[in-house]
Amino acid sequence: MAQATMATTGNRVNEQDSPRHGNHDIAESALRSIDRSVKNSTGVSLFHILTIGSIAASIALYASGKKSLGIFVGLWPPTFEALKAAADRRDRADD
Repeated sequence: MAQATMATTGNRVNEQDSPRHGNHDIAESALRSIDRSVKNSTGVSLFHILTIGSIAASIALYASGKKSLGIFVGLWPPTFEALKAAADRRDRADD
């Protein structure tokens, strides 16, 4: 099995522990593919749609008296935007 050396600590790490190996790559590829498909058909990124939807859902839940659930759903938009930034950065790195 191939192994890589970490320059900062000198510890050896299995290549299998790399985030680009295994299911991580499949999940990331699937998300990027879905995002591209949605963007091509709507002109807007899937992650931006999820962000706007979760903000709207949060406001609706909060206004309907489900304040705790509204606050919980209101915490999702930064996560969706972080996922979008990570997917975009990964796309640029793959080019």
